[in-house]
Amino acid sequence: MADDQLHALITDHLRASGEPVREAFLFERIGGAATCTPEHFQDALLRLEVEGHVHMDPVHDEHRDPTPFQPRFWRVID
Repeated sequence: MADDQLHALITDHLRASGEPVREAFLFERIGGAATCTPEHFQDALLRLEVEGHVHMDPVHDEHRDPTPFQPRFWRVID
């Protein structure tokens, strides 16, 4: 899958949610529409953050996401 397609899927899903989405949940949802490794998915999220399209919000609870995901939420920057 091309990076541009993955980026579009990520941002479309985050926009549709209307609120921050936990990374592992986001990967599970995007994984149904895209074939990519968790590492590729994380790289795409970090690139979108560097480009100013999405933002990572820290998690303030004790819930742990499954490995390899860090416990963090992502949202689209309006």
